[in-house]
Amino acid sequence: MNLVYFTGGPRERVLAGVLAAGHRVERIYVNDPERWPKLLKTIDMARDLGIDVHVVSRKADLAALRGEIAGKVCLSAGFNYIFSPDFIASARVIINVHGSLLPKYAGARTLSWAIVDGETESGVTVHRVDAGVDTGPVLLQKRFPLSPFETTRSLARKTGDLEPSVVVDALRRYEEEGDGAFEPQGGEAPPLRPNRIPAHSEIDPRRPLIDLFNDIRASDPDSYPAYFYLHGQKVCVRVWRPEKPEDEADLV
Repeated sequence: MNLVYFTGGPRERVLAGVLAAGHRVERIYVNDPERWPKLLKTIDMARDLGIDVHVVSRKADLAALRGEIAGKVCLSAGFNYIFSPDFIASARVIINVHGSLLPKYAGARTLSWAIVDGETESGVTVHRVDAGVDTGPVLLQKRFPLSPFETTRSLARKTGDLEPSVVVDALRRYEEEGDGAFEPQGGEAPPLRPNRIPAHSEIDPRRPLIDLFNDIRASDPDSYPAYFYLHGQKVCVRVWRPEKPEDEADLV
């Protein structure tokens, strides 16, 4: 299948998986790599393979691309701009890979909320893009279990490991079944969770430690550690297991 690929993050493994499955990527549109440097692996891979790469520096620049995607099957993996209804209507279909379970965890930076909520599973959802934010019908969704010691790093790793195979299986299903492969998202969508920001790492030290455990492990221990204030000073918190198994290096 011929594809136009949109990406804005470290999704080079998705691109590699799609190409290995025999799909042809006509061209790739990326967000500004100076702002999102993790894109560079995708850009280097594409250029090594002779695939045209175009930088979309502003959301407004998408309007000029409507003719380029007219009637095309588009795949979006981590692209950082929301497509307008007119843009969506120009394509045959825009398929998006979302690194969590829909409809509960929609949005761009919501992965860590599954840890805050104490979820026992997460997953990857491939869905059709519509005018909403991650509200389109589902093409394929796969789940995996979460450890009670999961962290944002381990969850991101597991999600990234699963994404390529889910995307390939989803594209295969679309090839076989066409538009009939999409199914409405189950149940009523909950209110959209806010994108995680550093301020979400603040904890209330008056709460019992066991109640704070999920909040602490959902906060990156190096870049955005859990914290509270005492006598006007910021105090950071991290937890670890001194006897954890070797294969759980990025878990608590």
